[in-house]
Amino acid sequence: MNMKTMLTFMGITIGILVGVGVLLWQFGSATAKPLADVAGDMRLKKGEGSVVVVEFSDFQCPACAAVHEPLKQVLAKYEGKVSYVHRHFPLTSIHKNALSASQAAEAAYSQGKFFEYGDVLFTKQAEWEGLADPSEKYIAYAKELGMDTNKFEADFKSREVADRVSADMIYANRHALSGTPTFFVNGVQLDFTNLEAKLAELTK
Repeated sequence: MNMKTMLTFMGITIGILVGVGVLLWQFGSATAKPLADVAGDMRLKKGEGSVVVVEFSDFQCPACAAVHEPLKQVLAKYEGKVSYVHRHFPLTSIHKNALSASQAAEAAYSQGKFFEYGDVLFTKQAEWEGLADPSEKYIAYAKELGMDTNKFEADFKSREVADRVSADMIYANRHALSGTPTFFVNGVQLDFTNLEAKLAELTK
């Protein structure tokens, strides 16, 4: 290989490497962009702060149950500065009762008890997760919280409730979310272990 050929070859190689580098940088930048619509319609919201935490959660997920109380403590620490939004992401391929649990929580939302009901689902996860049909447990939990159980049962079976849960699942799958819990702060995805540090930074 003469010098001219070698220089030409090196130039082509460098050009390819630079091109690949630019593409990778652009891809990384694109995936790092905040999801502006990640909070959805914000129906299932607590707090009025300008910093918005969104959690995609599965009521049958052990990891979601494990972070539930620590998350409440973090949110309480930043009360008034942070809003929290729950979105449903039942992992139906591995959690057979996750979908019905989300629908039960939505039925509780119809009576203004979504977050209270969610607390019960996580606290008593071991009671209902393995049942062939957990409907009676769901109704019993609604009764414990003072809800109209006839309305709860009707809402639980309704198309409206099913559609609410389905809308969140479609969004999560469209954006290739891979598991639960998945957190976003102001549209940027992050791990729960980094959540408090990010909130401290954003609420200075």
